[in-house]
Amino acid sequence: MDDSVRKVLENEEIIGAYVSNVFRYVLLLFFAIQITVNWKNGNFLANGIGFAFFAMITIAHTYVIRTCTNWAIKGFSYLALFADFIIITSILLYYTLHQDKFDLGFALKNPMLNFYLFPLAFSLIQFRLRYVVLSVILFYTVYFGIFTTAIVYDKVVFAQDWGDYVMGPNVLLTDILFGRPILYMILAFFFCFGILRTLIMIRRIGEGEAQRSLLSRYFSPGMVEEMMTNPDLLEGRRQTATILFTDIRNFTALSENMDPLELSRFLSSIRETLTDCVFEFGGTLDKYIGDAVMATFGTPYPSEDPASDAIRALQCGQRMLEKLGEFNKARESKGLEAVRIGIGIHTGEVFSGNIETSRRAEFTVIGDAVNTASRIESLTKNFGKELLVSEETWKLAGANFRGETLPPVQVKGKEKPVTVVAVGA
Repeated sequence: MDDSVRKVLENEEIIGAYVSNVFRYVLLLFFAIQITVNWKNGNFLANGIGFAFFAMITIAHTYVIRTCTNWAIKGFSYLALFADFIIITSILLYYTLHQDKFDLGFALKNPMLNFYLFPLAFSLIQFRLRYVVLSVILFYTVYFGIFTTAIVYDKVVFAQDWGDYVMGPNVLLTDILFGRPILYMILAFFFCFGILRTLIMIRRIGEGEAQRSLLSRYFSPGMVEEMMTNPDLLEGRRQTATILFTDIRNFTALSENMDPLELSRFLSSIRETLTDCVFEFGGTLDKYIGDAVMATFGTPYPSEDPASDAIRALQCGQRMLEKLGEFNKARESKGLEAVRIGIGIHTGEVFSGNIETSRRAEFTVIGDAVNTASRIESLTKNFGKELLVSEETWKLAGANFRGETLPPVQVKGKEKPVTVVAVGA
């Protein structure tokens, strides 16, 4: 289970403990009314003692929730569950033993058995399957413990029909064995099913939101929505894509006088400016590399015509330079040095897909085309240009832009000299 989902579930369990504690106070009011209304028909002392113990558990539960760790809260919830069964069982047996005739059928027919539903309800509120299962085990232990004792010591009289059972003191064996126990089991089953369904729903929502959050780092919002409906697109493939690299010029000199907080804000603002341009033209943010940005066009959806990806990449590069001009005007108005960037673009075959380990997943592209795009970006320093594209990219998109073809130059990792075009020259 994803850590974020687990944290959500743990948080819901703690909230459930708070809510169940509130309901305990509601039950205290209910029991107080019951004791008051029936004070002539019942034993006020016995009822008062049971009420006092339930109040003590409730108040102690409040204290634990407000002051103790999550583990202590969970542990006390088990203790409260046991205490509730002990209180209900004690009062039930007290009234049974103090009848004129000791007949355990009184306990098996007593409406007080319905009070055992309260611990089951608390289990549902606290969002723990274990509490539900434990409630069922405790109920059957008490119920069939009383029934077994009644049979062994002959302390029960069985009715012959429903009339005798409903109107008289005797009990109907079939209802005692299959009526209330099965009803309790059915309710517990529905509670467990409801909890499981909710857990599955929370898990799916949490994992979906985690995936959406991850994808939103790399893809435009519209593409994220489309990919959420078709996750198979993240599977690896070989394809043609256009890669864009951009890097800040003289970043070391520019940042050496910045304190860490100022540097963090500067990088965040410049990255946001450049990333917005990538998403504007339907590109994919591959990664940040220090002060550099790597983006791709044609991933994860390769266009039918690679020229459209190349055109969007060049449009993105030009928009980056426009936005950087606006960014610099704001800096210069504050007396700060202008920021310069270099942009390199290349089109070629890459491997595109989701590469993951047990701890991290990353959608990226790899291949010689990526290295070439990075080398072209580095050439912007040599030629003193802001936006350079490879010959391959220019063949696809050049008809839509103005550019100047520069002399071939040898770059690291390439046997043949590389020809680049300065766009907008």
